[in-house]
Amino acid sequence: MPLPSLRLLRPLTAALLIALTTLLSLLPTGPASAHGDTIHLEITGNAEGRLTVTATWDEDHHPVDEKVAATLQATAADGRQVGPWALTPLDMAQGTYTVAVPLPPGTWQIAAESAFPAIGAGRTTLKVTAVPGRPAPSTSATTPAPPVSASAAPAPGHPTAAAGTGDDGSSSALLTAAIAAAVIAAVIAALLITRRRRSGPQE
Repeated sequence: MPLPSLRLLRPLTAALLIALTTLLSLLPTGPASAHGDTIHLEITGNAEGRLTVTATWDEDHHPVDEKVAATLQATAADGRQVGPWALTPLDMAQGTYTVAVPLPPGTWQIAAESAFPAIGAGRTTLKVTAVPGRPAPSTSATTPAPPVSASAAPAPGHPTAAAGTGDDGSSSALLTAAIAAAVIAAVIAALLITRRRRSGPQE
C-alpha cells in the first residue's frame, strides 16, 4: 500500500530539511561581518610626502587582517592633483599600507577609499615642505613612514586585486559540503528503509 509509505516519508523529509536549514544558519560568518560593515582608513605622512594608511574596522577598531583593495588621491592648494594610486601593504604592521610615489612639496588634501573587504574611507591634510631624498626641516611634527620602492608597488591607477577569502572561506565551503553530503545520505537511507517496508509484506 503506498499511503502508509507516504505518511512515513513526508514527516522524515520535512525533519531533514529543517535540520539542514538549522545547520546552515549556524555556519560561521565571514571576517567582515564579524568586525562590522565599514573600514576606517587613517592617513599619516611626513614632511617628505611619504604616506602611510592604516586600515581598521569602524566597529571594534581592530586592524583589518585581510588584504585591502584601496586607492589614494590628493589635491594641492594650488589645484594640482595626483593619483589615484593603489595602496600596497607594508610589513611594519598588520593593516598598514603606503603608495609608491611621495607627494611633492605643497599643502595637500588627501583622500583614500577602499572597496574590499568592505567599503571604507579616510581624509586628512598634509603639508609637504621637503623634496624627497633631502633632509626634512626640524620643525616637522608628523610621524615618518618607511618608503616603498616603485618596483614593489603596482602601477598608478590600477587598484590592487581583491584578496581571496582565505582559510575562513575554504573551511566554510568544506563544512557546507559535508553537511549537504550527510543530509543526502540520510534521505537515501530513509528512502531505502521505506522501500523495504513496502516490499516486506509482499514477500
